[in-house]
Formats: sequence, C-alpha cells, structure tokens
Amino acid sequence: MKILEQALDKINTINKKQRDFFTVLIQGMIGIAGKRTFRNLARYMQLAEHTFSRQMAKAFDFISLNATMLKAIKLTEGDIFLASQDASFLKKSGKSTHGLGYFWNGSAGKAEKGLEIDEIAIIRIGANKKEGYHLSAKQTPATSKSSKKNKKVTDPTRIDFYLNHVKCAITKIIEIGVKLMVVDAFFAKIKYVDGIISLGLHVVSKLRMDARLRRPYNGQQKARGRKKKFDDGKVGFDDFKDSIVIKLDEENTELRSCKVFSISLKRMIKVVLIRRYETQEIYGDAFLFSTDLELDALKIYQFYVARFQIEFIFRDAKGFTGLNDFQTREKCRINFHINASLTALNVAKLQDDKMQQNLGVQHAFSMTNWARKYHVAIVVNRIIAMFGLDQTSIKSHPDYEALLSFGNITH
Repeated sequence: MKILEQALDKINTINKKQRDFFTVLIQGMIGIAGKRTFRNLARYMQLAEHTFSRQMAKAFDFISLNATMLKAIKLTEGDIFLASQDASFLKKSGKSTHGLGYFWNGSAGKAEKGLEIDEIAIIRIGANKKEGYHLSAKQTPATSKSSKKNKKVTDPTRIDFYLNHVKCAITKIIEIGVKLMVVDAFFAKIKYVDGIISLGLHVVSKLRMDARLRRPYNGQQKARGRKKKFDDGKVGFDDFKDSIVIKLDEENTELRSCKVFSISLKRMIKVVLIRRYETQEIYGDAFLFSTDLELDALKIYQFYVARFQIEFIFRDAKGFTGLNDFQTREKCRINFHINASLTALNVAKLQDDKMQQNLGVQHAFSMTNWARKYHVAIVVNRIIAMFGLDQTSIKSHPDYEALLSFGNITH
C-alpha cells in the first residue's frame, strides 16, 4: 500500500482522518469476500457501518490522487500515455436511486433500467505491454421521458456532459503527458471532436463506412468565380491505392491511409482504411481517423486497438472491486463508491507493475491473485490482533510473502 500512502501524503486537500479511512477502504475493496457494501466492509475492516457511510458522503479529490499515482510510474523507452473515454452500464433496481434511468447495455444489446458511469482512463502503451488505469468517473445524468418530449435544441446533451467531464480532468491529463484522446465511434461527432481539440488534445476514433469524405482539389482553378475546394464524388478504395500499404501478417490485415476532408466533422483528417481478409475475395473494411494529420497510420491503428483496455477496467472492477455493489441511493456516495472501486483496481495494478520491475519479470496482470493476497492479509492481521501475537516477527519472516500468495495462480 506504499504507492497509495505516498500519493495520499502529496495531496493537501485530503486530511489525515480521510487518508487513514481511505487506506482501510481500499484494502477492503480489494480483499474482502462478498459484496463491497457498507455492512460487509464493516464485518472485515473493523470500522462501523456508519463510518463508511459518513466518510463516503464527503468530497474527495480522486482525480488528483489517481494522477499522482500515475505520474510515479517509471516509463521505459518508447512508452506512451493515451487518454480514453467510455461509458459503462450498471444494473440497479429500485425507484429512488439518483440517476436511475434507461441506458444502453452493450452486453444485452438494448437499453435497460439502471445507472451509467462515464469513465476517463489513461492507457499506457509499451513495447510489450498495454495497461489501462482509472483517472476519473462520473455518473451520467438520467433523462426522463417528459424532458425528452419538451427538449429544446439548446438543452445540454450527453456529449456536453462527457465534454464537461474531460474539462474537469484536463489539467491532470496534460500533466501526465497525454496528447491524444482515443474513443469509439459514438464520440465521432463535431461537438465532441471540436471540444477535445479546444482543450489541447487530438482525437483518434472510428468513422462509419458511409461517412462523407471529400478529396481536396489540387487541379487548376478557374480564373473567375468561387475556387473549387474538393473533387467530385466521395472517397472510395481507389483513393487509397497510391498510399503505402502496411501489412499485419499475423492478422491478415492491410492498412492504407490518406488525408481527406470530413463533411460531418468539418475539418481535414487522416483516415486509415483497415482491410481484413478472410479469403482473397472475402474481406471486411473499417475507417479509423485522427485529427493529427502527421500521425503514422500504424500508430493510429495501434492506439485505437489499445482503447479496448478501458473495457478490462470495467470488467475487473465489476468482478473484483465491487463497482456494482454500492449500498446507497445518494449521488455523493455513489460517486465516491464508483471512484473508490476503480481506484482500488489502480492500486493493485501499480503494485503488480512495481513487483514485476523489482523481480525483473514480465507477465499479464491477474486481479484474482491480488484479491486473494489482500484477503489472506486481512485474515492474518485479524489472527495476529485476536491472539496478541508479535506483528513484527511474523511480518519480517522470510516466508510471510509466500503466505500471502497462498492459492495464487503461478505465471
């Protein structure tokens, strides 16, 4: 927990009582058995249920905490940080929970009643490793049926909410060294792209295959009248024929690129055509794009593929740190819980990264191992306290770390 404790000490807005509570909370979020509710946390962590409820109603600077931990990462040569943004659906029953509404559930393929969180993640791309880290999460506001009927053109939209979330975190995003925001096709809208660029970042995303793209006109202009800006017709495969072909042999995939004008985004963009062959005659195409016209086509492809790391954050937080388990209906406590759950995942990942560096090894991150390790530590500490054993002699024993790794998966 040294990574967490050192980061907490650097944030002036967090007092000692909050630091002590948060350290206990993160240990519980990772290590307890069962759901991460106030009641179940109290069973394991020797704090009252009302203490969890009261402390999680207070404001907490999660963005600064996570940014401080991420800035402490030792980058190797060639490592790069990207930002990514995406939403995730959380199942929730009842009637009075703040933000309850109908949101798109990707796993079900339809809109369902529940909650939605908007996540901003930092993705680290190295030579042999990709890893996603949580930076900030906010609950998406629900839209009632009555407000949809009376909605005006000037009313805020979901895109406005997502952009405002980025604005809250942009200072820390830039401090970490991020220059690109990588998002899925939902965010390929003029309002979002213009908003992100105005904040000092470039966008890498995906276009629809029927997107209206025009070639800049380079021919001779008429002596009189309006100058011609674009060639006639839409951009098609023929416009990519003269570009450098990058072949990804292991995936049977070709990349081609060109600079075009997007009608929907109203700007010049660099488009990468991805053609993946099943056979010589059967293939599938996709368009990726970057607002940075000088970005290499292969990097655009690699960065967009790395965006999927944000999905692993949602998966591990729901499966191991209780993202779905909040025992509250209030906005402030829900916000605290979801950020604490995702921050707990950060702590485990950063500890794993440091352990691998110290041992000089490299393997995939396993949240299962860290959940077991923290659970064993909670049980051992409880036994020490109940029987009045000498804590120093036990924890300084050379086999203590082996005890904590009991039952873990070996790499």
